[in-house]
Amino acid sequence: MGAPFADVILQGESTLKSYSQYNENIKLIITTRKERIRFPGSNIVCVEDLGDDVGLAKERLFSMLYPPKPNDKFVVGIDPGVRTGIAAFFNHREIESSVLATFGATVYRVSALIDNAPDVKKIVKIGCGNLSVATMLARYLESRYGSRIKIQLVNESGTSVLRRKGTRERGTRDQRAAKLIAFREGVDYRSN
Repeated sequence: MGAPFADVILQGESTLKSYSQYNENIKLIITTRKERIRFPGSNIVCVEDLGDDVGLAKERLFSMLYPPKPNDKFVVGIDPGVRTGIAAFFNHREIESSVLATFGATVYRVSALIDNAPDVKKIVKIGCGNLSVATMLARYLESRYGSRIKIQLVNESGTSVLRRKGTRERGTRDQRAAKLIAFREGVDYRSN
């Protein structure tokens, strides 16, 4: 999973023996429930408790590795269309990037990400290339969350360009567009 997990111990016999030497520098230990009792402290997560949803597991792990501070943000970028791209970030650290095929799947996934996000400022940025779908998404999220989240409509022009030669961009065009939307400023949405 890359650099953010450099301070994570994946429990095994060799790491278990050396744990006592390094315990003051360890941010997080991932182990099994059976082995949990061998480690003191509260920075321990059991793999059985993470579940099958990788995005929600990453939210939990990131909030333990990087405890939320008052100015932190959880941002979801949405590129609505026939295929809807979603990208979620906790302080610029990518939690999830996916493509969904239906409006229902989109609102379900965005809601799950918001509901399980750390207790920080939550912002949903929706590309308004398809204004009717963007407005439906915004209206639904506003009715569900009210003032607990900030919703912005974002100009998505130029976000769906094809990948440039020689770049290492990952994901589909919809995913890349959602990532770009997540970091653009938009216009605050209010239905009133």
